[in-house]
Amino acid sequence: MKKLILLALVVASTQSIQAQSIAAGTISLGGGIGYSRSSNKVSGTSNNTAYSNEGITSQFSFTPTVGYFVADNLEVGLNLGYTSYHQFYTTTKSSPVVVVAELDPTTTLRVGPFVRYYKMLTEQFGLIGTLGLGYQNQRSQNYNNNNGPNSGIYDTKASGFYAGLTPGIVFFPIPKLGLSASMGSLGYGRLKYEHPSGGNTQLFKDYESNISDFGANFGLNQLVFGGTYYFGR
Repeated sequence: MKKLILLALVVASTQSIQAQSIAAGTISLGGGIGYSRSSNKVSGTSNNTAYSNEGITSQFSFTPTVGYFVADNLEVGLNLGYTSYHQFYTTTKSSPVVVVAELDPTTTLRVGPFVRYYKMLTEQFGLIGTLGLGYQNQRSQNYNNNNGPNSGIYDTKASGFYAGLTPGIVFFPIPKLGLSASMGSLGYGRLKYEHPSGGNTQLFKDYESNISDFGANFGLNQLVFGGTYYFGR
């Protein structure tokens, strides 16, 4: 009797493990979306002049993906990412009135392959880790010498590569649909900037700019929700 019970537990455990896995050959189609916004306002009086400074920072991201499971719980695929980062500041004085031209958002486009591993803890809930790398292109605007409206606005373009490791969680309300969430990543990126255009770009002589960054960036402002449909599961 004990042997039969032990055998039944082993079979049940094996079936549970099989039910929790995503089988090789499964195709996935999905994406993630994130948005954050922060604001601050400072007001007071300086040299008998009332002033008010207000700053607003917003960020939007969208990352469609397509993948294929080369082994159980192991997915490879292609990722396309778009991020828009916008900072807007207004300054108001009783006299004189200061008007500063608004800059366009900084946009970043990324494309590259990824590898994702699923560690299912139950039939519906699991952990995921995504390793991605690829090409990135960025466009932005800035003021010449930070002198406001009289300095002019110039455009910058940059290109380079990125690599990142992103942990997350996944929940399956039904077997074919997975809902995911992540709050940042550990990554490295490098950008090489072209010569600025527009504005007083004659100020830039023998221009060369390369930026690289490495670090962990986690927090609520990095929160991204995703949804993925699994064909063949």
